[in-house]
Amino acid sequence: MGKHEIALQPQLSEVARLLDWVERTAMAEGISGEIVFRVMLAIEEAVTNVIRHAFADLPSPHVLRVRLEIGVEELTAAVIDNGRPFDPSTVPEPDLTKPLGEREPGGLGIHLMRGVMDRIDYCRTDGFNRLTLVKRLAETPPERKTGRGR
Repeated sequence: MGKHEIALQPQLSEVARLLDWVERTAMAEGISGEIVFRVMLAIEEAVTNVIRHAFADLPSPHVLRVRLEIGVEELTAAVIDNGRPFDPSTVPEPDLTKPLGEREPGGLGIHLMRGVMDRIDYCRTDGFNRLTLVKRLAETPPERKTGRGR
């Protein structure tokens, strides 16, 4: 089990390279396909949001890295960037009972990340955002799984 890191250019074209790296790295560490799929969904959403929103209209240099730490019990992915601060835990759950035309825009990607991961944490230190996504490698009984990181 190990630690891995990739640096990315802040361009949407880099997402495919990132996802290929995540898949190869996690599978080489023996992580099941279902868990790899969930982690890839969350990382894709997080990195796409950073590229589209965190760096918009900010001067270079832009830093964007993804770290994977694969342990015996969990896989932790950290998305690290020097873009605008944004704490996803401040985004309320979307009201999925409302008709689509009446819903507030945005928030579905964060809802997706909360649904596929076991914990999501955010911090900003020394000008860097760090979004940490944690997925347990063994399924937890539903009554104990929150998927909200709170």
